[in-house]
This record gives sequence, C-alpha cells and structure tokens, in this order.
Amino acid sequence: MSDRLSISWIRILDNVVGLIVIVVAIVAVLELAFSFIYALEVLLVGLFAMGIAWIVMGIYVLRAYLYARIFMLITGFAAIVVSLMNFIFISLPLDYLVIYPAIAMLLVGSSRLVLGFFITEIPLWIRMLQVLAGILTVNLAALVFIFPGINFQGVIILLVIAFIANGLVRLIMGSTDVKQRIMQKTDESVKFELSPDEHNSG
Repeated sequence: MSDRLSISWIRILDNVVGLIVIVVAIVAVLELAFSFIYALEVLLVGLFAMGIAWIVMGIYVLRAYLYARIFMLITGFAAIVVSLMNFIFISLPLDYLVIYPAIAMLLVGSSRLVLGFFITEIPLWIRMLQVLAGILTVNLAALVFIFPGINFQGVIILLVIAFIANGLVRLIMGSTDVKQRIMQKTDESVKFELSPDEHNSG
C-alpha cells in the first residue's frame, strides 16, 4: 500500500509541477509587457517548483541509479537555491538576475539528457522526448551566455520556451507509469542484493 501511495503522490506532484511551470511561463510573457522584474519573479516560482520535483526524483525514484540520483539532487537543490537567492536579492543588477536562472536551466536540461540516455526502464519514445527537451533547454539556456548582448526581454522569452517544454514533459511523465517502472527496478535490485544473504542464512 505504501508503494502505491508513493507512486500516486509522485505522479500527482509531476502533474501539479508541470501545470505550475506552464502557467508561470504564460503569465511571465504577459507580465513582460509591464515589467521585466515581475516576469522574472513569476518564472522563479516555476523554477522553485521544478527544484522540488527534481529532488523528489532523486530521493524516491532513482534509488537504483547512484550517479543519476546525485545529479538530480544537485539540479533540484540548485534550482531552489537560485530561485530563493534571486527573490532575496532581486535588486541586484539585471545581468546577475538572468545568469543564475540560466545556469539552473542548463542543469535541468542536462538532467533531462541523463534520463533520456541512461534510464533504460523508460519507454523509448519518452526517452527521445526527454532528450529533445534536454537539448532544447540546454541550447536555450546556453544562448544567454553565447550572446551576452541579448536584451532582457529576449532572455525571458528563451526561458519561457524552456519552461513550457519542461512542463509538458513533466505532465507526460505524470500521466504515464514511467516512474513506477523505475521504482520497480529499484525494488528488484534491492531484492537481488538481499537474496544471497537470505540463502546463506538458510
């Protein structure tokens, strides 16, 4: 029962975070007409939500994949720290305010690539979707560094596109049994590791 409950609330979290990320991306575009700072603050809410989801992924889902698990946790904590720091120091120069979210999104995109390339329990079409979303996110975030002269409105638009892509992928993950398969892999690994001891004790 506890496993079913865990899977259920993780899927609910994916759906909620996916919706939040898409909604804040749309609101950020609307806010951009009034204030860059307001638009950025709205996006930071979505970045914070993404951070929570990545931490949950690392703690509860990817227990059988040590390195992927560590990467997801780093991504999650980085997203949360960046979002909170930007809120606290919102009066910093705009250059700093956009660089840190871009770095966080680079990690998010890289995490998508890790899921797509290395987590074999995920169906092929979802792995391909993860890779596409990862490549898109990394490229969009990298543009902030490649073209430092881009205006701040352009930066917000790039981040919005990346947010929408990640929100859609998270909704798809939440509506499928992908994470259940990954967690079953973890349970099977644990049983396999315990079975020799059980055999010897008998």
